[in-house]
Amino acid sequence: MNAASIPSPTDGMDSVSAAAQASRVAASALRWASACAVAMAALLLLAVALASIDRTGAEPQSLPSASAALDFDLAVLREIAGRSLAADGSDDTLRRLWAQRPSWRLAPAMANQRQLVSMRDAWSASVADRSRFRNAARGVADALWLLLAGLAIALAAAAGSGALQERIRFARKASPRRARLALVAVTVVTVVLPLLPLLDAGLFYDRTRSLGAGPFAALFVAAFAGAMSGASARALFAPPAQVEHLSALRGRPALRTAARLCALDATRWIAPLVPALAAAAVFACAKADQDPALRTRPSGLGALIRAATQEVSAADRLSSAALAAGALVVLWYLGHRFVLETRSALSAAGSAR
Repeated sequence: MNAASIPSPTDGMDSVSAAAQASRVAASALRWASACAVAMAALLLLAVALASIDRTGAEPQSLPSASAALDFDLAVLREIAGRSLAADGSDDTLRRLWAQRPSWRLAPAMANQRQLVSMRDAWSASVADRSRFRNAARGVADALWLLLAGLAIALAAAAGSGALQERIRFARKASPRRARLALVAVTVVTVVLPLLPLLDAGLFYDRTRSLGAGPFAALFVAAFAGAMSGASARALFAPPAQVEHLSALRGRPALRTAARLCALDATRWIAPLVPALAAAAVFACAKADQDPALRTRPSGLGALIRAATQEVSAADRLSSAALAAGALVVLWYLGHRFVLETRSALSAAGSAR
């Protein structure tokens, strides 16, 4: 019996590690899906609470016709002016008729009467086809995929830059000049180019231009606030030191480990930028909604914001604005939870903090 046939406690560690990684990814996906359900339920609860207040106005009082009263007054005044108001007895009949003219006044303003409605009516008003909640939910769904795609692109850029940096560093001894040129090329592609669309003022102020709601919009969200460029720059110029030591032990570049550690470091750096990226996703959807060249369905949040600016009652405007704000909070929460669950899936401990 030779040493190779003796079983070792470390045999099968690769399969165990892969299974553990798969279980962490599945747990993170399940937790994020649960967070989506809870967030949408909270948004629905807000819509039901706003719809539970009835703002119907008081019934208007029936008043005489304004045109009839004005016609009568004009006829009497014309006759009195013709006979001269200075005479004492000639216009007594007209004066008595003037004193008995019908009274008319403007209708009083309809006062809003706020009262609670039944839960059944509030639920029906919230889940109707053209309700505010449907617009808010559709707006969250439209902007959420842009936000998640932007975050995924930024994290993937960090992982790819980390792997390329380790490969360039490992090949620097053999060909320093080629390594420097490769580093410059990667820097231009992953750091400089994503910032160029942000310097185009027409993209922000021209109402007839937009990036649509496809891959270019997702790249815009990823580059907004320097998320993609910053994550790539950290992976290229400040990579984790553990990767270099592991590559030295193996004698070859540890590309997979470099990509994972750089993406893990990018989750910590990108997490505070999630609100800005969520706003960029809503902005991209609004620009696509305003672009006449695109024949897409109206943006849900755009319709909700337009309703908030066009409502006659201040209470209705506040209700639409509150639901739009709730949709933005839901969008921010789901994006932030996505970053945390990605960190949990990539980390060795598997905890989302």
